[in-house]
Amino acid sequence: MPLSDEHIAAVERQRRIVVNFDASYAVLVRGENYGDADAFVDSLFTFYDINGAQADSIWWNWSEGNQAPYESELLPLFKHPLYERWIKEGTDIVGKVLEATQKRGLEGFYSHRMNGSDNDLGDFAVIPMKVEHPEWQFHLPWAEHEHNGMWNFALPEVHDYVFGGLKEVFDRWPFDGLELDFARGIVFQSGEGWINREKMTGFVRRVRAYMQELAAERGRPMMLAARIPDTIVGCHFDGLDVETWVREQLVDMFVVGVRALVGHLPELRRITDGTHVKLYPAVDDHHASDGYVHCGIEIFRGAAANWFRQGADGMQAFNFMYAPGEPFAGEWWPTHRQFYLECGTPKTLARKDKTFIVERRGGGHGGAIIPNAEDWYTPRYYYNNTNMLAPLPAPIDNNGKVDALLSLEVADDVQADADTLESLALWLLLSDPAAEGLPESERFEQVMVAYVGHAAPVHTIPPARGIEKAVTVRINNIPLTPPEVDGAWLVIRDVPPQVFAVGSNLVGVCIETRTADASMQIEKLELRVRYR
Repeated sequence: MPLSDEHIAAVERQRRIVVNFDASYAVLVRGENYGDADAFVDSLFTFYDINGAQADSIWWNWSEGNQAPYESELLPLFKHPLYERWIKEGTDIVGKVLEATQKRGLEGFYSHRMNGSDNDLGDFAVIPMKVEHPEWQFHLPWAEHEHNGMWNFALPEVHDYVFGGLKEVFDRWPFDGLELDFARGIVFQSGEGWINREKMTGFVRRVRAYMQELAAERGRPMMLAARIPDTIVGCHFDGLDVETWVREQLVDMFVVGVRALVGHLPELRRITDGTHVKLYPAVDDHHASDGYVHCGIEIFRGAAANWFRQGADGMQAFNFMYAPGEPFAGEWWPTHRQFYLECGTPKTLARKDKTFIVERRGGGHGGAIIPNAEDWYTPRYYYNNTNMLAPLPAPIDNNGKVDALLSLEVADDVQADADTLESLALWLLLSDPAAEGLPESERFEQVMVAYVGHAAPVHTIPPARGIEKAVTVRINNIPLTPPEVDGAWLVIRDVPPQVFAVGSNLVGVCIETRTADASMQIEKLELRVRYR
């Protein structure tokens, strides 16, 4: 699909941090605190109006995709008193928010969740078209209601319906672009994704063609983004033929991943190199990496630094707090505010404290939708959201000749910056089922590994004291000094900077031969880099 020079120039705009903003969340939790719509709209930009914020683009999400905050010919209205009042008063809340975005010199996209849930003030909402057309849907084991199905994008009728809703939005409001969010929901039935890939590509072609027609009418570019899994194989698993989308110039940007904090951008960069397509990894602090929800700025810095080293064009912040008065914001807002100030460029991340981690599988939805690491099974419904390929937790073989091998991404050149380092330490969190019956006094301390999305908080099974003498750790095959115990963790302090490469590092962990029936397992592995 041919693209004009003006279109390419628009894609090339600076987007240090793209903010995916769930505006309906703001209405639900804070909207009634404001006496009028203007005050509410101003409150939404608190995160941006702080000095130094690196946000350049806001992608407004106004629903899960099946309801609307405006009078729609296709979708039912959210049953919320503010939306009802605004409509009665003639207040166009979507238009007011977009106008406030563009007045600040910010880009404004509309973000559409391809198969979101049917929420209404936290309750199930009846979607008339789902009641009328059950044959357009497929159902998932965790669905609670008869008509709470997922749209089956293998069907042309579903394409027509969803496209009609998008057209209604863009015919009404002058957004700068559209994000198709494939991370929120499942678009094909389990096991039918890749064989239906051409059908989804056909839908994307249709949307792209419409956006190009609209651009010609309005005399300005209309961009298209897609939020996709963090790996090529994950895209295939979910039925998204991203290679064709790039080759045919159907999209301008990929937002990459959901709960991942360790990226795989090089493989996506291979298909986008030499094209106009931009990559924006998503940092999600609600659907978070298992064991790392609200994890602190050091881990966010490490993730962002790794992504920039791998070729990211910017970051996307998803489900971040936007103002200190939000529920829970007292705990989360300081970290999120710091992210907005620092994590949009490599320059502002340089020589700041970071923690580089190895990722854990699953987590985040109580095991119903996505399995948890402690009772893992292969997710069959979709790849996105699962961290399916993450290596932790990982067993350490009882045979002392076999290392548990893990890849640790380190963006910082710690050897070149050795003079500015305060400390460089490797932290290792272990569980040992074989030590479960020992008295508490004979074991390490117990610590929580993860809690959000788990039926109950997950804790370590503390190893026996003295086991640290049997553990050997190597970085790039260089043996490190023996670890010491720090509460629940094994810590190797003062790791020599010269053992690290910039990028991927092979970490080997082994334990002397032992006769226990069960293997110890690595729950977490972190490199904590602290600067003076």
